[in-house]
Amino acid sequence: MMTRAQRTGLAALLALSACLACADSARAAEPSPTALPITVIAIRTDDAYDQADALTKALRSAIKNSAGWSVGGGDFSLEVLTLSLQCEDRPDETCQTRIADHIKSDRYLWGMLRKSDTNVEGDLHLWTRGKPTSSVPVKYSANLTEGNDESLRKIAGDAIAALTGGPPQGSLRVRTGAADASVLIDGKPVGRVQNGEGVFTVTAGPHKVLVKSTGFLDSEASVVVLPIATTDIALSQMPVESSQTNWKRVGGFIGLGAGAVFGTVGIISSVQVASIQSDARYDAYRALFGTEVKDVCAPEQRESVRGLAGRKGRTADEGISLCEQADTFMALQYVFYPLAVISAGLGAYLLVTSDSRGAGERSGWTVQPSVGLGAGALDVTYRW
Repeated sequence: MMTRAQRTGLAALLALSACLACADSARAAEPSPTALPITVIAIRTDDAYDQADALTKALRSAIKNSAGWSVGGGDFSLEVLTLSLQCEDRPDETCQTRIADHIKSDRYLWGMLRKSDTNVEGDLHLWTRGKPTSSVPVKYSANLTEGNDESLRKIAGDAIAALTGGPPQGSLRVRTGAADASVLIDGKPVGRVQNGEGVFTVTAGPHKVLVKSTGFLDSEASVVVLPIATTDIALSQMPVESSQTNWKRVGGFIGLGAGAVFGTVGIISSVQVASIQSDARYDAYRALFGTEVKDVCAPEQRESVRGLAGRKGRTADEGISLCEQADTFMALQYVFYPLAVISAGLGAYLLVTSDSRGAGERSGWTVQPSVGLGAGALDVTYRW
């Protein structure tokens, strides 16, 4: 059995080896929003070094292959950590918390291994901040000294599954336009929404969400559920449409659209007339007449100043040109304002009198989103 001093010397060598092995840790699976990191501390032993090294490698490989988990950065030795933090050889709960703070990890795996006849045995522990430490015993043949050995990989995989309890989970809040609808996640029914909302517990990662309800088309979207968090998704369902085209409604929308266009032309014409009346050239033209003249653009007033010489002549010509432009815009107002009223009124009448709404259809705004990890889209529709 090694003395404390001998272990201290070995710890120094292990610390140097850890520094030289930092490049290897870069090959570990990088943490992501959908994978929680677990830092693996090298398994401690006093007499089964090859087996402990192989088990450490197998555990890291098992974490990388476990859904929702990733290998945290860093290459640490339990021997070095307990000595540097002045802990017992088997760290207690207080020391385990100090180790987590030292390696800056919220979740790490540690263990101890020893030889027993032709076998090795020991225990593995998963420390998680804010939760009790989980532990599993291990015992297997001492002949397993390679990290990629299939038997050792299975032992490590079973241990990780037992320690973690499986993939991390998150909550998915589904909102729908329908008060009552059934929800399927990845093709499997998980329950119903009530009053347009439901919360379901699922494994972290990408999922397909499908919402079904009577009288509405199915609505489907993709979503990435984050671990230990609530992810929201909104799915608005479109009412089932009648297969027969309602031309009355179509004509109603066309009438409203035409009315809007005609009204816009009339408004633009009004703005143009107002701008002419506020033009400095129009004010100069108006000054050519006495205050008793109310309409300086009347034909007889234009003829009275036409042909003036000099500066007044130029002012008169500019004013007459502005009056002619105003005549054009005034004519447009007389035409398009009535057309706007007639078209809009006819369109509204057609929409009000159309009877195409089935029992399952609803009026109002509907929103159809598409959700993803990197991007999304949104379709907005208003139904009469």
